[in-house]
Amino acid sequence: MAKSLLDLISAPVPVLNSIGLNLRVGLSSEDPTTLNHPTESYTAFLTTYSPEGVLMRRSRLGEIPPNRRKLYNLSGELGKIMPDSADHLAVVHRIPTRMLSDVDSVESEIDLPRNLHYPFFRTMVEYSFPNGGNGSVIYETPPSLNSTADGRISSNTLIFTCQIVLSELLNSYLVLIHYSVEPSYLTTADFGFAVYSLSGEQVGTEHVVAGPFSVKVLDMRRIIPANVIKRETDPQDGQAAFTLTGYSEGSVLIPLIVNAAPELGSVGVEHTHPPQAYLFPPQSNLQRKTKIDAERVWDGILAPEKSL
Repeated sequence: MAKSLLDLISAPVPVLNSIGLNLRVGLSSEDPTTLNHPTESYTAFLTTYSPEGVLMRRSRLGEIPPNRRKLYNLSGELGKIMPDSADHLAVVHRIPTRMLSDVDSVESEIDLPRNLHYPFFRTMVEYSFPNGGNGSVIYETPPSLNSTADGRISSNTLIFTCQIVLSELLNSYLVLIHYSVEPSYLTTADFGFAVYSLSGEQVGTEHVVAGPFSVKVLDMRRIIPANVIKRETDPQDGQAAFTLTGYSEGSVLIPLIVNAAPELGSVGVEHTHPPQAYLFPPQSNLQRKTKIDAERVWDGILAPEKSL
């Protein structure tokens, strides 16, 4: 099976300059399952894209010895490449050091044995304010993300989150990561979503587009009307909580929820994932069918907003 070494172990990471957050990533050479590659060393690489999704640079971060973990501060490195304040995408990669001698370039595709896999080699992504606390989350690039090679069918996205919380000090952002393991990927994603109050009232809806190899940051305070936020604010804790459901067809978007309080120097980062997806038997293809059916219904619900 031909595959690029860059796609063995990787994670697309949003660089959130517009929120004022520093970025670090934690990488390990340990096999979390303790069953494969127990004494490997890895070489870490960083790929940087412009806000428009153009590949700017690929650089070597360093080597991770066997049974070690390393924390890389990417803000300084990325600030030299992209000095402005725009949000953009970066991708961190780990490659077994012993395999680098087999290729002329890390971009080259080589035939890999079928048993060469790295389950749960996830990346720790950490955001922080200067002189403040930090929040982190772990994830990895899903297999064959947004790839149509070998006759694969493009996938889709269906997300739900209850992490939208707003107050005088706290703001919520939905961050959409649009990445593909295909360097020639050109699809633009159309993401539709609706925001609901805790009583079930729809209080905001929008369609946004995200170009390939890019990051889209949605500020919930600009999407939910100010009078609704005021109405939904709990008088005891001063917070207004909301839920959000969103979808995209024909492309996968990796979503993160960032809750940030700059004055407090605090930040939290969360995934969004429908828990019921874990209940579907993988052999039956029910998960994909259910997602497609749900997306069609949501598209009908939000169609009037889409045409505006």
